[in-house]
Amino acid sequence: MSEDRLDRIEKIVESNAKSIQALSDAVAQDRKEWNRDRRHIFDWMARLSAAQADFYEVQADYIRHIETIEDRLATILDRLTPEKEE
Repeated sequence: MSEDRLDRIEKIVESNAKSIQALSDAVAQDRKEWNRDRRHIFDWMARLSAAQADFYEVQADYIRHIETIEDRLATILDRLTPEKEE
């Protein structure tokens, strides 16, 4: 092979090596960003789950209060309503 041809092949190999390194660096950077984003997503999901738990707890407490009020109203209504004679 001629010296010129070997030089061209070496330049192509060097260029390919640089391209491979650049792609590897880009993949590594993307992976770091994905891991950071994934941590944020899981953090947000945890916050959402906690908020949902709080909501359902408040809702259950509200329903208990409504049932207590309904029971009291039923008791009052029983006292105020005369019994039917048969």
